[in-house]
Amino acid sequence: MLGVGIFFEYLEILRNCLWNLFQTYKSAFTYIPFGYSNQIYSIPENGKYKIGLLTNEIPPIIYGGVATWIVNFMKMFENNEKYEIVPIFLAYNDELPECVRDKYPNIRVIHSPDDLQKTFQDIHICVNNLWIALETIQQMKELFPDMKIASVCHSLIRMENITNLGSCYTSNFNDQEVTFEKSDYVILISDAEKEHYDNFHYNQFPAKTRRIYNPYQPKYDNSNFLVNYWSNCIGYIGRHVPRKRPELALMSIVKNNIQNVQVINMGVDNDRYENSYWNKLGRMYNDILTIIPFTPDKEVKENYFKTIGANVHSAIYEPLGYVPLECLDRRIPLIVANIDGPKEIIQGYEEFVYPYDVDIGDYPTDIDNCSKQIKRFLNTPPEIRRLNALEARKALDKFRPEKIALEWIDLFNDILQ
Repeated sequence: MLGVGIFFEYLEILRNCLWNLFQTYKSAFTYIPFGYSNQIYSIPENGKYKIGLLTNEIPPIIYGGVATWIVNFMKMFENNEKYEIVPIFLAYNDELPECVRDKYPNIRVIHSPDDLQKTFQDIHICVNNLWIALETIQQMKELFPDMKIASVCHSLIRMENITNLGSCYTSNFNDQEVTFEKSDYVILISDAEKEHYDNFHYNQFPAKTRRIYNPYQPKYDNSNFLVNYWSNCIGYIGRHVPRKRPELALMSIVKNNIQNVQVINMGVDNDRYENSYWNKLGRMYNDILTIIPFTPDKEVKENYFKTIGANVHSAIYEPLGYVPLECLDRRIPLIVANIDGPKEIIQGYEEFVYPYDVDIGDYPTDIDNCSKQIKRFLNTPPEIRRLNALEARKALDKFRPEKIALEWIDLFNDILQ
């Protein structure tokens, strides 16, 4: 009988041990649905975590460089074994074309706030790309308080407002500030952007910040783009807003009486903006100026790059800049404002491009600085132009998707650990 008593005593001890063990680790075996507090990042059934890529831009719906970023980001994770990118289109202003649905079968569309619950119920992390996502972010936080939101700052609207001279399109920067405040992470696309972010005291928000450059996949690694190194044609391509200073190349040539040079300006948007100014410039300088209106036609864009001898990137505020990357990729000589993102792009390769100093408050000085680099380019023999462009192209290496993907994976791993 004594032996039986000892047996039951040990059995009771074992039962208590198992119960205590269960109490200690029971959370590891508990599944709590998304949309509730204490969300647990358990391993998904298909082995992949879902990253919701929230945007209102995806080709052919294009307002700026964000659409390019979206496409590059999805390509970057196409074959990733751990993370699945789920594009999520906010259709409050534009309806998604069928061609986009065909290209991205897993895309989800939000037509109203009522769609948020079903759209994000299985999403682990939201990568937000909306400039102004005030109401959407707030509603997402209410529905999914534990889902982490990483907002990519493609451009600081307060800086846009300052450098675009108070444009009506950028006066709502307070809404972007609330988006930062409600986010868990804010991704800045250059060190210069991080500095502007801190200068506006946005670093007082709870959101953690990281600098992750835009990915850029070179298209001409194994083939030579046909650059006309004998051309003395100076080009500008991009949006026509004050901060881009699209007229600077022309003014630099005219004001300093630079001879034997042509100017091509591509990007005038006659559908959105009143362009009497550019119509006037076209009449005044019709002997040296060719104006190409904005067009999504890729062939027109390629012909532009094949015609010019050098491209001028003249923005006084540029978070990073795709045009400098495209020019470097094509081995086109680059005359560039030595400021913000472009300054980081060419860092270490300044002697192989044509950087000029910028004084935001002194436009005549900027004209003179830019003209000096235009003259330097014109005085450079074609073969040296070619060799410099080949060397400058090495600046692309730090923006290659395989490198940038590792930085994003590091962020996702930190969130999910």
